[in-house]
This record gives sequence, C-alpha cells and structure tokens, in this order.
Amino acid sequence: MEPIIHLKDVSMAYGCNGTRATALAGISFDIRQGEYVVITGESGAGKSTLLTILGGLQVPTGGVVRIGGADLSALPADGLADFRRGTIGFVFQAYNLLPYLTARENVMVPMSPERIPLREKVSRADALLASVGLAGKEDRLPSQLSGGESQRVAIARALVHDPPVLLADEPTGNLDSATGEQILDLFSEWHGRGRTVLMVTHNKGNLARATRSLRLRDGRIEEDRSLRSFPVESVTV
Repeated sequence: MEPIIHLKDVSMAYGCNGTRATALAGISFDIRQGEYVVITGESGAGKSTLLTILGGLQVPTGGVVRIGGADLSALPADGLADFRRGTIGFVFQAYNLLPYLTARENVMVPMSPERIPLREKVSRADALLASVGLAGKEDRLPSQLSGGESQRVAIARALVHDPPVLLADEPTGNLDSATGEQILDLFSEWHGRGRTVLMVTHNKGNLARATRSLRLRDGRIEEDRSLRSFPVESVTV
C-alpha cells in the first residue's frame, strides 16, 4: 500500500541580508494511513516548519513532498488551496479563531467557497460542534469561551471537510493538564476512526497515545521509532 505521506530529502532554508538558516536538512520518511505520529524535539529543531510543509502552507526549498498521491511541489497556488481543503485538517496552538465570529461562524469559514445552502452549512457546523462537546454554545464569541472550548472550536473547524490527515501544532500548549487531556481524547477518537494524526508537542506524555515517534534535532531526524502497532486492515477512508 502506498504511504499516505511520503517525504524524500526535504530541506527548508531561509535567507535574509546575506545570511542563511537551515530549518530542515534532507528529511525523508513515509507514513501509512492510520498512523498516529508524535513529533518531538527542542525549540528550533524544525518541528513546526515540517508541519507547515506537510500542510501545504510552505513550499520546501528542496526535496519531494507527496501526500495522498499529490506532489505538493507540482501544485499551483490554487491547487495547494484545494489540497489543503480536501486533505488536511490543521489545528494550531493559538486557535486562530476570528474574534468577531461566533463558534458556529468560525467553523463555517472553510465552507465559504462552497455553493451549498446556508442551512446545510449551519447544520454541518452545529453537528461538528456537538461532536466536540459544544452543543448549546454555537452562538458564543471566542471571548465568551474558555481556552479548551476555543480549541474544540478550532478542532471542529479543522474537521469540516472530513480530512484523512489531521495536523496539530502544540494543540494543548496553552491549556491546563485536565483540559489538555480532553483535547487529546478528541484526537484519539479521530485516530480511532482510521484517520492519520501528526502532532508536534513538547509533552512526552503524549507519546502514550501515539503509534510512532519522530524526534528532530537541528533539522534532521534524530530518532524514528514505533511505539505500538495498529490494525492496518481496519483502517478506512
């Protein structure tokens, strides 16, 4: 079976005023559909850069990135937008909710280009909010929600198009431990449905939920190890 994510010799360098910094230095790995991968490493190791490349938010300066059969380096800007919309769900540490929109409206943002009736968009958003435990809070603004509730809205927004791959960049970094565990429960539930999860985290306790660990150091893979197996035959898309 072809891996859902394939990276070959991926590099990312930044240059400014004659200086050059390398964030990633020739990273290669494959990820199968249904894996739950935790990415760790010290600050500056290249974790967030790797995640933004996987999400199609940055184009690497070298190497091949293929996700779901799509070669990201060969896609034009509008093609990358279509790829992100249909393949990737992205959850950020800072939530990135629009402060003047309600929880429902924030979840509906990715559906804006779709030519479907408003009532259908509302119904889909409300169902997703209910699935993350926010039924009855659809009309609240982000300022009226706790940090954990805001992150649940962000997760619901990321799941709007039922993406096969979910990327999360320190999704519990701004939350207390109890609330963080509730958010991780949602990722475990999503993974249990056969979806692929990649999570950047500083919390080594999150390894207990993962099937695989990637550790970065200075833009390279320092360690790649399996944590537990998963039943490939049960994975569906």
